[in-house]
Amino acid sequence: MKTKYALQTQRKFTKNAILLIVAALALCASPAVTLATDCLPQTTWIGGKSSWFTSSNWDNGLPDSGTAALIDNGGTAQITASLPVANACSLSLGPDAGHSGNVSVSIGTLLVTTSVVVGSDYGTGSLSVTNAGTVTGGDISVGGGASGTSATGLLTLTDTSTVTAASVNVNHTGTLSGYGTVSTPNGTTTVQGTLAPKGGGTTLTIGDTLSLASGSTTQCNVTPQDPSTTAQVNVSNGGGTAQVSLGGTLLVTMTGDFSSAPTRFTLLYADSVNSMHKTFDFTSITYPTGHCWHPVITYVLDNTTGHYHVYLDRVYDCN
Repeated sequence: MKTKYALQTQRKFTKNAILLIVAALALCASPAVTLATDCLPQTTWIGGKSSWFTSSNWDNGLPDSGTAALIDNGGTAQITASLPVANACSLSLGPDAGHSGNVSVSIGTLLVTTSVVVGSDYGTGSLSVTNAGTVTGGDISVGGGASGTSATGLLTLTDTSTVTAASVNVNHTGTLSGYGTVSTPNGTTTVQGTLAPKGGGTTLTIGDTLSLASGSTTQCNVTPQDPSTTAQVNVSNGGGTAQVSLGGTLLVTMTGDFSSAPTRFTLLYADSVNSMHKTFDFTSITYPTGHCWHPVITYVLDNTTGHYHVYLDRVYDCN
């Protein structure tokens, strides 16, 4: 009887061990668990406006590709040199109510293995990429996720800077602004908040798909000096397959003397367009009055190439 009991116990133990191993393997295969495991431990920014690479600016040492980085004290981590490369497993900027966090990438490179969160849960975050700086991450979220929340997020690019991610989500309280390139290979840049290209002869390029949701706002400022053929927003990936889906409100502000300016300005160009969403839901144009013209938005699809343009035209109406 003792031998039989011992065998039963051993079999039961072996069976349970196998089940535990299978369960553990299944959990390791889960992306959510992998993310949580890979992004531990955490290091939190305790510096002011200072270098990312100064170890004493972090409470648990410099982040690396296996460390979660948090900036929530109103400080700004600066990445201002081409080398070394700044690394983090995940990056959260201002995720807590009443708090803020900022990262400035100028010339340098920031590599984030998984997610980048720029402002959430009623916090405030900003990510500035300038002077040909580069940011590469998994999924990038800008601003609070729910409509009506007070979290704010700002992603700004200038000077041929590049942001590359699996996806970019500009939520209701987020803003994507400036000029440079946002690339989501085989992914989507989704804007529920604000898209604000700088204009003035510069272009904000979206590589692959741009989706402007019904509640979004696209802000374009036009001056007489703007080149008429330069798109303020360029949805193109070099392969002619990038697509735009239009929606939300288009706000255009025209300032200056347009008496000798071109009659057409390019607001947006895309390799192709979603056939169900080819126009903005609403349009508002602020322009100088008292002249013999009025502005209109014109949508043009090239049936041969599939290329799509959104133009600002000046229509003369004086007899």
